Order: sequence, then structure tokens, then C-alpha cells
Amino acid sequence: MRKFFFTFITLSVLVFAGCSSDNEQINQTELRQLIIEATAGDTDANARLQGLLSARHIGKSDYNQLYIDSLNIGDMHYFSVLLEYFDPTLNLFAIYDGKLNFFLLDKSLNGYLSSEWIKMGDRKFVFVQERFLTKDVLSLDRLSIYEVFDSSASLIYRSLSQFSTSDDSVYQTVESITPNFITTKVGGANESEGNILVDTFYFKSESQNYLSEKNIFNNYVKQEIGDFSWIITKPEIPSKE
Repeated sequence: MRKFFFTFITLSVLVFAGCSSDNEQINQTELRQLIIEATAGDTDANARLQGLLSARHIGKSDYNQLYIDSLNIGDMHYFSVLLEYFDPTLNLFAIYDGKLNFFLLDKSLNGYLSSEWIKMGDRKFVFVQERFLTKDVLSLDRLSIYEVFDSSASLIYRSLSQFSTSDDSVYQTVESITPNFITTKVGGANESEGNILVDTFYFKSESQNYLSEKNIFNNYVKQEIGDFSWIITKPEIPSKE
């Protein structure tokens, strides 16, 4: 597994509200082909993707994975795109609708990536998990939640979700999402229910995301990493600040 310096990355999330000139619906296979052509250097394909790829991506077809997932609700179609490279500064996450309207681009993701669409009532979310190493042997997972609206999307939650050593594993799981708050459960794989903690992330109208005043899990992990001693055995790839 690749290793990255453990830092809280400055967000690099772009939100778009532009409209595509193409009124025809695109399917998942066609979207994948467009991205493959764009990475190979097809400028027309990248133009249809509304600039998904930077100059650094052109000719970089050696990605680890190109994963496209979708959510269909009646006549509405939404796509999420994960483009993962060995160099994490090239990683991309994007959201489109079925007419290639560009909703969101996130360039701040590390490590091994996975995503899943979640529908809760009238709300639509994409959960994205990152997995990476710090100090050679400490495994970290981080969860980002993006909410998708009719013509835009935004990052509404981001926090660590798992911390593993050779001896133990501690987790934070999202238990509920409401308009006003998100609740999480924090505990270890071998702990009793009495030792499980609950954290609450409240929606902040100024920043349009959910934040915790206590930040129980992230603060615990920071402390554990700071106290951990090790000898470097693997080359490091620094996270982009």
C-alpha cells in the first residue's frame, strides 16, 4: 500500500453550475470512453468534459483505476467519476448529470479510492472513501460526503472513518444525516457498547457543511499518530497542501 504524510489537506473542490451544450443524454459507457480519449490527448473529448482534466493529465493513461458509478431517478441521471493515480496529486473526483452538466470537481483525495451513491428520502449523496498509510504501518480511512442537487453538488462532510494498527482498529461511522446535523459513532472493533462514543456534526449555513465542535475521532487519531514511533522503511509521497 502506498504511504502518504498524514496531513489535513486544504480543500480543492470546485463547484460548477454551467450548462452543457449537448441536450442528449449520455450513458456510463460513453462517459468512460470520453475520459479515456481525453487522457490520451483528445482535446475535443476534454472539451465535452468541460475541462475535467488538466494539462498534467494529458497523456497520463497509467491510472490505477477509472471508476464511474451512477444514480437514476426517473428521467434524471447522475454520474460520479473517480480517477486514481499512483501520484495522489493527480487524483480526481467529479460529478456530472446525464447531459454532461459539470456539477463538481474535487482534487484533494489521497490513496485508494472507492465511492457509493446513497439516496435518503429526497436527498442524494455520494460517499467517497480514501485509504492510505502514514508512518509505514498505520492505516487511515477518510470519508467525504457530497450532496447532489438538481443542478449542482457540494462537499458537506469530511472526517476520518478508520484508524488501524497491527494490534487494533478504531472506527467512526455515520449513523444519521438530517438537515441540521450528522451523528457518528466512535468505537473499537473489540469494545463493548458502553465504550462507544457519539459525535455530532452540525450544519453551518456560512460554510454549507457539517462540522463538529469536539471532533472526537480526528483528535484521537492525531494524538495516536503523534505518539507513535517508527523507522522509515518505505518512500513517502507527500500530500498536496
